[in-house]
Amino acid sequence: FFFFNDTATTEIYTEQIVGSVRCVQETGAQALAPFFETTKTLKVLIINNCGLGIEGARIIAQALQKGNVNLEVISMARNRIEDDGVTHLASSLRNMTELREVYVFQNFIRKEGMKNLLEALKSTTKLEALDVQDNYIIEGSVDALISIIYNSEKLKVINVSDCNISEDSNERIIEALEATNLKFEKFGYNYNELNDSDLAKRFLNVLVTENPNLKRLDIKGNDFSKNTKKYYQETLKAANKLQVLSRFESDDEEEEDDQTQLFSDLKV
Repeated sequence: FFFFNDTATTEIYTEQIVGSVRCVQETGAQALAPFFETTKTLKVLIINNCGLGIEGARIIAQALQKGNVNLEVISMARNRIEDDGVTHLASSLRNMTELREVYVFQNFIRKEGMKNLLEALKSTTKLEALDVQDNYIIEGSVDALISIIYNSEKLKVINVSDCNISEDSNERIIEALEATNLKFEKFGYNYNELNDSDLAKRFLNVLVTENPNLKRLDIKGNDFSKNTKKYYQETLKAANKLQVLSRFESDDEEEEDDQTQLFSDLKV
């Protein structure tokens, strides 16, 4: 089902569509397509865990593109849209000049699909939040992510946890972070082979020292040495940032979210 932010559901008034729990699928996407092709006011589109699949994503993306919809927020998470689906979506996002937030976590997006998505977003000047957790960022998609970091002026929330980022790519991403003046509030980097001690310390330093407003940092599942864990503990304590070790909205709801345990484990 859908929630609208206004009692009227005509294209004149509708600014938000929110759907959840397998209520759309391919058939629902077809039913929504005429609205997307004609709306002039839609700004927020949230269709999470709705069983869209590749075909549902294609139908919605092409309708958005046909209607020249200029979204500010799009969330199409947990829909198994895969490479082909996100490639269609990327084509529709490329010309959205007002886009601020993009959430496509847990979608089985691999190398080519992620590359296409991130390349479509790298010239999006107003981008503030990007969550692609639990997909793949490898090879060419790493270059596209780095371009986003370099080119963005307003990016303050990024979640690339569980994206199979390699150790070599970690160094390039950290170099990009060190070279920019982005002020992050949330940063997700779980399970990304951030195992090298020097890189792990540089990663923490750039996020803690350059980001006074940092509210959340996810670094679970990286194989830190005992000395690295100690360094993280001391640095976070000195910066009064113990509370930043927390969860992202896209994390598994069954994961432990006790901040004290996260801090003491520092896996974390």
